[in-house]
Amino acid sequence: PQYSITALLGRGGMGAVYRGTQINLDRPVAIKILPPSLDEDDEGANYAERFKNEARAMAKLAHPGIVSVYDSGETAHGLLYIVMEFIEGTDVQKMVSEQGRLRSAHALAVTAHVCDALQYAHERGVIHRDIKPANIMVGYDGVVKVADFGLAKMSKAGESGLTRSGVAMGTLHYMAPEALMLGSS
Repeated sequence: PQYSITALLGRGGMGAVYRGTQINLDRPVAIKILPPSLDEDDEGANYAERFKNEARAMAKLAHPGIVSVYDSGETAHGLLYIVMEFIEGTDVQKMVSEQGRLRSAHALAVTAHVCDALQYAHERGVIHRDIKPANIMVGYDGVVKVADFGLAKMSKAGESGLTRSGVAMGTLHYMAPEALMLGSS
C-alpha cells in the first residue's frame, strides 16, 4: 500500500519489474515481484528463497555502481517484492540492439564501471553469477549500475560457483567456460 505501480518495465526468469512511486517520499522506484505461479510450482520454495536472497545480497552492497535496495517483503496477498532504486535510462542489451554495437571507448568505459562494482561485491562475499548486457543499467546521466542479483551467491572461502546439486548458474551465452566445468573452482 505504500507504493503505487505505474508501468511494467520487464519480465525475467525470476519476476516482473514495475516502475512505481514510493508514496510517502514521492520518489520513483523499481518494484520486482515474484510471480505467484513460480512460488506455487514444485520448486516454489527454491524460487522464493532465491528471491529473498537477492534482496539480502543487494542490501549488503552500498556502491554507486550497484542498484540500491530500499525495501523488501511480502504483501498481504503473499506476493514477495523488492523495492529498488529506479534508473532513468536503459540497459546495455537495449543499447546494443538499437545501435548494432557500442563504440569501443563506450564499451570499455561501461566495462570499467561494472568491474569496479563487481570487485566491491566480491570483497563483501557476494558473487553475481549472471552478468550480461541486460543486467547492466546505464542512466541517461551516464551512470552505470549492475542490477539483478537473482542468482547471486554469498560466497565462503573454498566454495566453487556451483550450487549444491552441481548445476552452474547464469545465462548460458554469457557464462565463463570454467563455470560449466564440474570440479572447477
